[in-house]
Amino acid sequence: MDIKRRDLLLTGTVVAAAAATAATPALAQTPAPANARSNIQAGDELIAYEGGKEVKRLRIINTAELELEAEKILPKGGFDYIQSGSGAEYTKRENLRALEATPIEPHFLSGVLKPDLSVNILGSNLPFPIVVAPMGSHGRAHVSKEVGTAAGVAATGTLMILSTVSNSSLEEVATANPGPKWMQIYLPADRGVARELLQRAKAAGYTALIPTIDTTIQYPRETNIRNNFRTPLSLGRGNAPRGEPDPVKAARMMASKTDLNWDDIAFIKQETNLPVVIKGVMSPVTATRAIERGVDGVYVSNHGGRALDGVSASITALPRVADAVRGRVPIVFDSGIRRGQDVFRALALGANVVATGRPVMYGLALGGHLGVQSVLEYLRNDLYIVMQLAGTPDIKSITRDYIAPRIA
Repeated sequence: MDIKRRDLLLTGTVVAAAAATAATPALAQTPAPANARSNIQAGDELIAYEGGKEVKRLRIINTAELELEAEKILPKGGFDYIQSGSGAEYTKRENLRALEATPIEPHFLSGVLKPDLSVNILGSNLPFPIVVAPMGSHGRAHVSKEVGTAAGVAATGTLMILSTVSNSSLEEVATANPGPKWMQIYLPADRGVARELLQRAKAAGYTALIPTIDTTIQYPRETNIRNNFRTPLSLGRGNAPRGEPDPVKAARMMASKTDLNWDDIAFIKQETNLPVVIKGVMSPVTATRAIERGVDGVYVSNHGGRALDGVSASITALPRVADAVRGRVPIVFDSGIRRGQDVFRALALGANVVATGRPVMYGLALGGHLGVQSVLEYLRNDLYIVMQLAGTPDIKSITRDYIAPRIA
């Protein structure tokens, strides 16, 4: 690790979210639809990979140091996949900088004794407003994969958003986490495959669907290209069609739709009648159109700096999106959340719940389900301290009044 990146990490922030590797063409003998993208190559199912194995509680001073520790134990390709961003990583860096440049303005002498962190979103009662962002292939971090993450989340009572490209199946994850859970959707171009995925999620008890709208194609991820790293199929593609025994063919059948549009969002809702929250909203225009078309929530995210490089920090976009939403639907936020202060900032600027990604993945790598639990409890406890010191008795009381104006 170069010194500049280490110094940046130790300021106290890392970036969130994860997704699939740089796009590569499917083999000619098994063509994907013209409007689909697939990352699968022959031989991917033969590549050996093993993540962390330990199961233990973690002593966390800050989540930045978890990244430093995870780098020591994970294979280079897997670790770099998790920590890196797309392109020149401007957006990844900007997520961190912009959060730290958003000053909290505390209201002292407020009389707050014990802040109430509980919140309700789309019918789920959560003990605190921090949830697990959708991230692909937890097997890159730990041998327990998403089942380990789910068990850690269940121990805290909060909500997990499972990625379509999970190694464990959505049913296995649902068994490990009987509590609140949503399903992120990379919509397959094949409508039959898409319908099967959506119905499986509904049948397994996922209570909302989260289509990702910002990665219809992959912006180059230079670190992955440099490492020549692709996530091995040997880790599993748990949500691939059940009727196809060949893992390569099954994975290719999941090739996601590149010409995603509002009709696709309507299809997701019509197929399941579940709430739909679109992920990747970075403009008031998209938020307004989503509400006009009956979407049940918006998810402000730049994919943790892993989608289109050069866009603004998610925290910069959040207030404008919140102004457009005007409280009509809930707002989920991610990208750059690493401390309680970050959660507080996002809540104050309009989010209803805040998702975190990479810290959870590093916790999983270092301690399995107990590591995930440790990370979520650390963030929860840090938020509690911030709320008490800032003078906010509950989540609803955290408003823009608690963000100091920035002087240029």
